[in-house]
Amino acid sequence: MPSARKLAILAAMLVALALPAPPASASPGEGGVLVVGDSLEELTSPYLKKYLPGVPLAVNAVGGSNSFQIYDLFEESYDPSQSVIVFDAGTNDNPAYPEILAENLEKVAATAGDRCMVVPTIHGFTVNGIDNKGKNRVVRAFAASRPGTQVPDWARAVEMHPELMQSDDLHPIPAGADLRARLVAQGIKRCLGIAAAAQRVPALDSGPELQPVHKLARREAQLLDSLLGAAMSLFPLSLAGDA
Repeated sequence: MPSARKLAILAAMLVALALPAPPASASPGEGGVLVVGDSLEELTSPYLKKYLPGVPLAVNAVGGSNSFQIYDLFEESYDPSQSVIVFDAGTNDNPAYPEILAENLEKVAATAGDRCMVVPTIHGFTVNGIDNKGKNRVVRAFAASRPGTQVPDWARAVEMHPELMQSDDLHPIPAGADLRARLVAQGIKRCLGIAAAAQRVPALDSGPELQPVHKLARREAQLLDSLLGAAMSLFPLSLAGDA
């Protein structure tokens, strides 16, 4: 039978593996969040406080705004105390010119510096046969060029849940706005380094002391030794005192 000590070490390692990753490095500022956007953000932002209790939020959203106008909203409302910038723009930009969104994202980033940004993907109208793929490529390329940028995938959420949209297929119904707020809030939490609560790991039951067949016992010991070896390679320092 494997020793109780080996089982205890392995159980401790499994618990360690189940814990969430440590929070990301803190963004500059004092923990505040600025949210700028258009009518989608007007519908989304009322739900944000529910998912971000205690987080200071400043929202400046005006329906029908394109990304140039939303950049102006950003300039009006930006304060160095803010640690996270949600730039919820692009829906009202002409999809034939995704470089417009790219330009405004870069201007926001130039002012935000090292602050974390949240930039949702875009679900908007198709104009003259041109859809929003170009704008979403801009969003993903921007995020790839700026480590830490969070991209709530609103376009994918709409694709998966069209029933959450109004008849115009542009604005969400209340349940859709709530889902959108959850996606944006998750991005903000990652920016702020707010880790998800650790999942509770059930205690290992010792069970009755059964006498296995000798071959099974040897195989069990070999498997346990293999698991311990692999775990020790992941946790070399934590086990230094157990050698």
